[in-house]
Amino acid sequence: MSNGTLDLTVTGWVGSEVTTLPAQDGRAAYTTFRLGSTRRWWNRQTGQWQDSQTEWFQVKAWRALAVNAGLSLRKGVPVVVQGRLSTREWQDQGGALRTSLVLEATAIGIDLSFGTVGPFQRTLSGVATQSPDEVRDERPVDLSRLAEVADGTARDERLVDESDVLRFEDRDDMTGDSAADPAVGDAELVAGGLGGR
Repeated sequence: MSNGTLDLTVTGWVGSEVTTLPAQDGRAAYTTFRLGSTRRWWNRQTGQWQDSQTEWFQVKAWRALAVNAGLSLRKGVPVVVQGRLSTREWQDQGGALRTSLVLEATAIGIDLSFGTVGPFQRTLSGVATQSPDEVRDERPVDLSRLAEVADGTARDERLVDESDVLRFEDRDDMTGDSAADPAVGDAELVAGGLGGR
């Protein structure tokens, strides 16, 4: 008996409206949509591309991925979805037993072989994406501040070495002048990996 999972990556098109339910009543944010994937192949006899049968998947995403997918995807968008495959059995109105392929997404992206998208906009996974019992006391790490210090474009900053944490702090933070600017903060680099305290 195996306790492994069937992880796979599927390319295709969003084939339905994207439904997003916000985190509430102890439940995490949730998004679902149908994904159609059709294999194309070159038929040498006819000299034309041919489409195979379209395989349909019900994609499910949770938490921050659900919120970002709900804001980014629409019907007809080409996507690449990575996740765990499972099946769901159900009965239709006539009583016949049906089976659906379900892909619980761990990553979703736009398929750039068909076009471009605007600039990347970072979002923070916060309380809005989690159920109340999942809320963690941690801050996101802003890596752009580290890049500014590394290339010398940072404004008036000092480096504080505190045991295993390197912290870049804006001097205005110490005087309270930056309270009006929520973008001013600090970034932490924890030895052995990135993280927040």
